[in-house]
Amino acid sequence: MVIQPMELLEQILFGLMIGGIYGVIGVGLTMIFGVMRLSNFAHGEFYMLGAYFTYTFVTLIGGDPFILAPLAAIAVGAVGIAINKLLFKSLYEELKEAKGAAAFYFQDLKFIMLTIGLSILFVDLALVLWGPIPISIPSPLTKHIIKLPGGLSFSLARLIAFVVAIATLVGLYAFLKFTKTGRAIRATAQNPSAAMLVGVNIYRIYDITMFLSTGLAALAGGILGPIYNVYPTMGLDVVAKAFVVVITGGMGNVIGSILAGFLIGLAESLGGLFLGTEYKQVVAFVIMIIVLWVRPEGILGGGRK
Repeated sequence: MVIQPMELLEQILFGLMIGGIYGVIGVGLTMIFGVMRLSNFAHGEFYMLGAYFTYTFVTLIGGDPFILAPLAAIAVGAVGIAINKLLFKSLYEELKEAKGAAAFYFQDLKFIMLTIGLSILFVDLALVLWGPIPISIPSPLTKHIIKLPGGLSFSLARLIAFVVAIATLVGLYAFLKFTKTGRAIRATAQNPSAAMLVGVNIYRIYDITMFLSTGLAALAGGILGPIYNVYPTMGLDVVAKAFVVVITGGMGNVIGSILAGFLIGLAESLGGLFLGTEYKQVVAFVIMIIVLWVRPEGILGGGRK
């Protein structure tokens, strides 16, 4: 099979675009792991809720989903805070009384089982509220095609999704790097006990982290909803990819997750071109295995930066 240069360039562009979305989803998951030490297996369902909330807002309010997706992300982030206060906080308070490694790992198992239960609950709620039939979020931007010299073309919706993803990642980095709250989040990630000693309210930081993590996942679902179909189990397809991004980039490393998101996006796009679309989903896991074999701590290590 002969690959044309324009076809190769098109797949590289598509890979970068979807890689930006993977970066947003992966950063949300790596933040909750790095700061709260929590493996959130319901992360994909917040992505799904973001898509459905965007669809609901478009139906009720009207307007373009790319404008309403941030509003849906804020709403899902509020749900994340409520879950953290109602469910996770009691486990963290119990964890403070835990003694020894065995107690810690037993507590971690509680978090894992709780998030798996949340995943099942959200999928069932979506089935009840929106039904099992896949739906599409209408947007006129999906019908606009940008054509470049050489026959290269892509939809305006994909470009806007990529721009929103990049702007979100840049804004998040600036927030974590230059704001007082961002510094408190990084301090809590590095050493929660020391952060408490200097006056940081770590439970407030956990609320903010949960809001950011779930909001980022929801934003990704909202801006991808007009491009792909929305259905109740769409989060199950994403959560595995999110863990691949986080593990490949380095557990708890925000910059590593961003780089890994672009790497996985490019690898999938080019893998589909050279190997066939039936092997496209396998490429990400092969990349993860190779990275862990060569560098077990991930691309940029597991530092909580």
